[in-house]
Amino acid sequence: MEFVHIFFTNRLFATWDDSDKRYHLRTSVYGIPSIISTTGLIEAPARPKEYYLLKQQYERLGKNLTELKDRFKGSFIDYEDKRLTAVAKGYAMQAVFYSLTGKPFCEDKGCSLYNAHWQEELIFAQLESGYELCQRHNELLQKVLS
Repeated sequence: MEFVHIFFTNRLFATWDDSDKRYHLRTSVYGIPSIISTTGLIEAPARPKEYYLLKQQYERLGKNLTELKDRFKGSFIDYEDKRLTAVAKGYAMQAVFYSLTGKPFCEDKGCSLYNAHWQEELIFAQLESGYELCQRHNELLQKVLS
């Protein structure tokens, strides 16, 4: 593999799911080229359930949503979040592994290749795990690099 073409965009995109007949926001779509949405990294993985319950209350009461975001600060990636670059790096690795193997994801919740559906999972896999790649993917990468 000589090149991996990765486009970063602030555009939000979604894919249609025939099984539940609705669109799902995406963080990324892997292929040639791979596309990673920085807005998708913020909006696609679900925030804590409590956030959505309180958001409904805040909206009904006409309260400022900034208070809500402050209350949950750190529990999800937000706009102008300093952690966004580190998170995007992990998604770029998913694009690399897609190009290498056709499989961008890992089942290991601590591996940066984990397919997070919740912000909590994304933050753990990309920022808080004690390792960047699981042993299996680290060995695969070392084999490719040698």
